[in-house]
Amino acid sequence: MPQLNPEFFVSQLFWLIVTFSFLLIFLWRISLPRISSVLEKREIKINNDFETAKKLQTEAEDIQYQIGQQLQKAREQTLGMIKDSILNFQKKATNDLSKLDEELNKKIDNTAAIIDKNKNDSLKKIHEHILEITKLTLSKLSTVQVNQKEINESVINVKTKIMN
Repeated sequence: MPQLNPEFFVSQLFWLIVTFSFLLIFLWRISLPRISSVLEKREIKINNDFETAKKLQTEAEDIQYQIGQQLQKAREQTLGMIKDSILNFQKKATNDLSKLDEELNKKIDNTAAIIDKNKNDSLKKIHEHILEITKLTLSKLSTVQVNQKEINESVINVKTKIMN
């Protein structure tokens, strides 16, 4: 093997130093600065993205809090509107029932008045018929003449005894 031959050691050492120096200079001046700049840019971008994410998270939490407050206000307003609607409905129902009660009481009073009037008219007619029947009966049964006043008084006395 020629590499292990001692006469080639000096030349091999020379080319080793030249190659190693070239590789060291190439890496030190060209490759490593580019790699470090890429790493720095990457770290800066990651940090910026991380800060942006924190800001966005804070904004999202603020927006979520505002939405929660708006929902709470909307719920309270809705409950208030429902309570107002229920109260208005109850008031309207109460007023309608009161009006209906008043109308029914008026109709009942009117009907009672009509019934009393009809009852009184019927009683007067019955009273008149009783007087006529009594007068006819007395005239047929007896020859005694009884005047209208006496018949009225007798019918009234009998009527008061029956009512009590």
